[in-house]
Amino acid sequence: MRTPFASSVRQALPVVLPFAGLMAWLTWYVQDNGFFWDSILLASKYGQWYYQTQFTTLFVPEQLAGYPPLFGMYLAAGWHLFGKTVSVSHFLMLPFLLGIVWQVYLLVRRFLPTPWVFLGMLLIFLDPTLLAQSAQVAPDIVLLFFYLVCLNAMLQHRPMLLAVALAFMAIHTPRSQIMLVAVFLTHLLLLWQDNGKLALQMVGKMLLPYVPAGLLLLLWLWLHYRHFGWVGYAPSSDWSTYAGIVSAQEFARNLFLINWRLIDFGRVGLWLTGLILLWRIRNEFSQDTKELLILLLVPLMTLIAVLVWFTNPIGHRYWLVVYVLLGLLAVHLLDHVLTRRVGLTVYLILAASLVSGHFWVYPERVAKGWDATLAHLPYFDLRRQMITYLDEQQIPWQEVGSDFPNLAAPADTDLTHDFRRFPAKDLTRQTYIFYSNVFNGFNDYELAELRHHWVVIHEVKKGQVYMRIYRKKKALYHHQ
Repeated sequence: MRTPFASSVRQALPVVLPFAGLMAWLTWYVQDNGFFWDSILLASKYGQWYYQTQFTTLFVPEQLAGYPPLFGMYLAAGWHLFGKTVSVSHFLMLPFLLGIVWQVYLLVRRFLPTPWVFLGMLLIFLDPTLLAQSAQVAPDIVLLFFYLVCLNAMLQHRPMLLAVALAFMAIHTPRSQIMLVAVFLTHLLLLWQDNGKLALQMVGKMLLPYVPAGLLLLLWLWLHYRHFGWVGYAPSSDWSTYAGIVSAQEFARNLFLINWRLIDFGRVGLWLTGLILLWRIRNEFSQDTKELLILLLVPLMTLIAVLVWFTNPIGHRYWLVVYVLLGLLAVHLLDHVLTRRVGLTVYLILAASLVSGHFWVYPERVAKGWDATLAHLPYFDLRRQMITYLDEQQIPWQEVGSDFPNLAAPADTDLTHDFRRFPAKDLTRQTYIFYSNVFNGFNDYELAELRHHWVVIHEVKKGQVYMRIYRKKKALYHHQ
């Protein structure tokens, strides 16, 4: 006799397997790509510290500190078991990627009818930033997994599972700690919607799964403060400027940036479709629509309420939870409001819009979120080619200025034994500049200087990524 669980798994497999296969293939495809963007610090440097110290200390050196230890320790443990390589690092992400597939399936199955379940998942996994982060050793992927577990645990009334997921979020990253608030507020609003009121006994029972996470968070913050004398950013670090409170002008700029991040890379179509369809049914929201709006708007408003006040750069990846729920809401509304034929037509337009996101190219002077689309994939091979060229030409690295994320040693980006580094760019002192359109730190003046007073001596290009070695004209003439 077939059990309900076996029947449920049998029904899920045809939908889940293609996406699980996609994540497995993507992991295999990018396994030689080094650590990229903030993962150089949060994955490689943290992981290597715990790996080298054999877990004998909870705290990283102060110049790296500010983040909880969970992700770095996980990577270090994986390296001890399977070897410290970039490839192993990527495959250590695969359990979380497969977990995201399953958690997304559980959400989609709850809010969409059977004919739309596959299409709903497809639109979610077409999101450029979700795919780009899935191709990296990225702590935000782990955050997304635990957040989705929390949502499903709430909706399925599984307090023990919720407590476990919340506890992991409490010691993962500062942003996952912020998202604890979003989970709590979401839970509170869902409870109020289901019961029409919030009785004290009801709220008390709801709070129980949050107690372990709250205690863990307080313990970590206390231990960190006791050890370093601060929490957040080290006052002496380069990152401390990002903890500053914004001016009125910077506040407006942050609001603009947040809106840009949310609609960027083809997502503008999803927001417009969602708003138009919500307006059409504004007087007759179904229970599912109300639930989805709570799931989407609470993390969105929580993150805005925190991030908008600080000078910290606002990345696309911060909004992964929002992107997943936005895709789900869009498909829910297509099914709920439009006829099947019209809904499928709009769906195809939205899917094409998301695919186009990988090809959105901004002018050279406009910073692009390279860690947020698959457009960044050629970077790693081109960087290896450039390093080979410099070594063949016997050009010392200390004479070659560059910019983030190319300032870290190959020992940190590729887990090699090469500890050489490029110094930060200084066009007044250096003879060579290693430039790529992936580097967002070159200002308008520096770009004009490179065009007019420097010569390209080597260039490589693939896809949307290009890299150049510039040599100062005066230095070139003197050399000749």
